[in-house]
Amino acid sequence: IAVVYNFIIDPIIGQWNSMDKKIRSKEITLEKYARILRDKNSIEKLRGRYAKYFETNRQTPEEESSAALSVIEQVARRTNVRITNIKPLSSKSFGNYNRSTFRVAVEAKLTELTKFIYDLQSSDQLLKVERMVLAAKESEPSVIKAILNVTKISVFSNR
Repeated sequence: IAVVYNFIIDPIIGQWNSMDKKIRSKEITLEKYARILRDKNSIEKLRGRYAKYFETNRQTPEEESSAALSVIEQVARRTNVRITNIKPLSSKSFGNYNRSTFRVAVEAKLTELTKFIYDLQSSDQLLKVERMVLAAKESEPSVIKAILNVTKISVFSNR
Protein backbone atom coordinates (compact mmCIF):
# COMPACT_ATOMS: atom_id res chain seq x y z
CA ILE A 1 0.00 0.00 0.00
CA ALA A 2 2.83 2.45 0.86
CA VAL A 3 4.47 1.75 -2.52
CA VAL A 4 1.22 2.43 -4.38
CA TYR A 5 0.71 5.64 -2.39
CA ASN A 6 4.31 6.93 -2.81
CA PHE A 7 4.71 6.08 -6.48
CA ILE A 8 1.20 6.47 -7.89
CA ILE A 9 -1.23 8.41 -5.70
CA ASP A 10 1.15 11.05 -4.24
CA PRO A 11 2.52 12.18 -7.65
CA ILE A 12 -1.01 12.34 -9.06
CA ILE A 13 -2.16 14.50 -6.10
CA GLY A 14 0.92 16.74 -6.54
CA GLN A 15 0.18 17.22 -10.24
CA TRP A 16 -3.45 17.85 -9.45
CA ASN A 17 -2.55 20.59 -6.88
CA SER A 18 -0.06 22.10 -9.31
CA MET A 19 -2.71 22.23 -12.04
CA ASP A 20 -5.21 23.78 -9.59
CA LYS A 21 -2.72 26.57 -8.82
CA LYS A 22 -2.09 27.21 -12.53
CA ILE A 23 -5.82 27.26 -13.25
CA ARG A 24 -6.47 29.71 -10.39
CA SER A 25 -3.67 31.96 -11.63
CA LYS A 26 -5.17 31.96 -15.14
CA GLU A 27 -8.63 32.68 -13.71
CA ILE A 28 -7.28 35.74 -11.85
CA THR A 29 -5.61 36.97 -15.05
CA LEU A 30 -8.84 36.47 -17.00
CA GLU A 31 -10.83 38.36 -14.34
CA LYS A 32 -8.42 41.31 -14.68
CA TYR A 33 -8.74 41.30 -18.47
CA ALA A 34 -12.54 41.04 -18.20
CA ARG A 35 -12.56 44.09 -15.89
CA ILE A 36 -10.45 46.02 -18.40
CA LEU A 37 -12.81 45.05 -21.22
CA ARG A 38 -15.83 46.14 -19.15
CA ASP A 39 -14.17 49.50 -18.52
CA LYS A 40 -12.99 49.90 -22.11
CA ASN A 41 -15.36 52.78 -22.93
CA SER A 42 -14.44 54.82 -19.88
CA ILE A 43 -10.73 54.12 -20.47
CA GLU A 44 -11.09 55.30 -24.08
CA LYS A 45 -12.81 58.50 -22.92
CA LEU A 46 -9.99 59.20 -20.45
CA ARG A 47 -7.39 58.43 -23.09
CA GLY A 48 -9.06 60.86 -25.48
CA ARG A 49 -9.14 63.53 -22.81
CA TYR A 50 -5.43 63.23 -22.07
CA ALA A 51 -4.21 62.47 -25.60
CA LYS A 52 -3.81 66.18 -26.36
CA TYR A 53 -0.95 66.34 -23.86
CA PHE A 54 1.05 63.83 -25.90
CA GLU A 55 0.47 65.46 -29.27
CA THR A 56 2.74 68.43 -28.66
CA ASN A 57 6.15 68.53 -30.25
CA ARG A 58 9.14 68.78 -27.98
CA GLN A 59 10.00 72.41 -27.44
CA THR A 60 13.07 73.98 -25.93
CA PRO A 61 12.85 74.89 -22.24
CA GLU A 62 12.74 78.56 -23.27
CA GLU A 63 9.73 77.95 -25.52
CA GLU A 64 8.01 75.97 -22.76
CA SER A 65 8.66 78.77 -20.27
CA SER A 66 7.40 81.37 -22.70
CA ALA A 67 4.18 79.43 -23.33
CA ALA A 68 3.57 78.94 -19.59
CA LEU A 69 4.22 82.60 -18.80
CA SER A 70 1.86 83.62 -21.58
CA VAL A 71 -0.92 81.43 -20.14
CA ILE A 72 -0.31 82.77 -16.62
CA GLU A 73 -0.54 86.36 -17.90
CA GLN A 74 -3.72 85.63 -19.90
CA VAL A 75 -5.42 84.05 -16.91
CA ALA A 76 -4.36 86.97 -14.71
CA ARG A 77 -5.87 89.48 -17.17
CA ARG A 78 -9.07 87.47 -17.47
CA THR A 79 -9.52 87.20 -13.67
CA ASN A 80 -8.46 90.80 -12.83
CA VAL A 81 -5.38 89.69 -10.91
CA ARG A 82 -2.41 92.06 -10.95
CA ILE A 83 0.95 90.36 -11.45
CA THR A 84 3.65 92.29 -9.59
CA ASN A 85 6.54 89.96 -10.32
CA ILE A 86 7.10 86.75 -12.23
CA LYS A 87 10.28 84.78 -12.72
CA PRO A 88 11.34 81.27 -13.69
CA LEU A 89 12.79 79.26 -10.80
CA SER A 90 13.86 75.98 -12.38
CA SER A 91 13.42 73.67 -15.32
CA LYS A 92 14.20 69.95 -15.06
CA SER A 93 13.81 67.18 -17.62
CA PHE A 94 12.89 63.64 -16.60
CA GLY A 95 12.83 61.34 -19.62
CA ASN A 96 9.51 62.00 -21.35
CA TYR A 97 8.51 65.07 -19.42
CA ASN A 98 9.84 68.44 -18.38
CA ARG A 99 8.96 70.26 -15.16
CA SER A 100 9.29 74.06 -15.09
CA THR A 101 8.61 76.10 -11.95
CA PHE A 102 7.83 79.82 -11.78
CA ARG A 103 7.46 82.22 -8.87
CA VAL A 104 4.50 84.52 -9.45
CA ALA A 105 3.76 87.46 -7.14
CA VAL A 106 0.22 88.79 -7.46
CA GLU A 107 -2.24 91.15 -5.82
CA ALA A 108 -5.99 90.61 -5.90
CA LYS A 109 -9.14 90.31 -3.88
CA LEU A 110 -9.81 86.86 -2.46
CA THR A 111 -12.51 85.92 -4.99
CA GLU A 112 -10.33 86.99 -7.92
CA LEU A 113 -7.32 85.14 -6.50
CA THR A 114 -9.26 81.91 -6.04
CA LYS A 115 -10.64 82.19 -9.59
CA PHE A 116 -7.08 82.81 -10.86
CA ILE A 117 -5.74 79.71 -9.10
CA TYR A 118 -8.68 77.60 -10.26
CA ASP A 119 -8.31 78.75 -13.88
CA LEU A 120 -4.55 78.10 -13.82
CA GLN A 121 -4.97 74.58 -12.52
CA SER A 122 -7.80 73.72 -14.88
CA SER A 123 -6.06 75.05 -17.99
CA ASP A 124 -4.94 72.60 -20.65
CA GLN A 125 -1.31 73.56 -19.98
CA LEU A 126 -0.90 71.21 -16.97
CA LEU A 127 -0.22 74.09 -14.58
CA LYS A 128 -0.32 73.51 -10.84
CA VAL A 129 0.04 75.88 -7.91
CA GLU A 130 2.32 73.94 -5.58
CA ARG A 131 3.01 76.52 -2.91
CA MET A 132 1.58 79.87 -1.92
CA VAL A 133 2.25 82.52 0.67
CA LEU A 134 -0.61 84.94 1.41
CA ALA A 135 -0.59 88.28 3.21
CA ALA A 136 -2.96 91.24 3.37
CA LYS A 137 -1.76 94.36 1.58
CA GLU A 138 -0.95 96.97 4.22
CA SER A 139 -2.50 99.91 2.41
CA GLU A 140 -5.63 97.95 1.32
CA PRO A 141 -6.66 95.15 3.72
CA SER A 142 -9.22 93.77 1.24
CA VAL A 143 -6.43 93.05 -1.25
CA ILE A 144 -4.26 89.96 -0.81
CA LYS A 145 -0.62 89.82 -1.80
CA ALA A 146 0.30 86.29 -2.81
CA ILE A 147 3.48 84.58 -3.88
CA LEU A 148 2.73 81.42 -5.84
CA ASN A 149 5.03 78.67 -7.06
CA VAL A 150 3.45 77.51 -10.32
CA THR A 151 4.70 74.34 -11.99
CA LYS A 152 4.16 73.40 -15.62
CA ILE A 153 4.50 69.79 -16.70
CA SER A 154 5.28 69.16 -20.37
CA VAL A 155 4.76 65.58 -21.57
CA PHE A 156 6.45 64.27 -24.68
CA SER A 157 5.45 61.19 -26.65
CA ASN A 158 7.87 58.37 -27.44
CA ARG A 159 7.17 58.61 -31.17
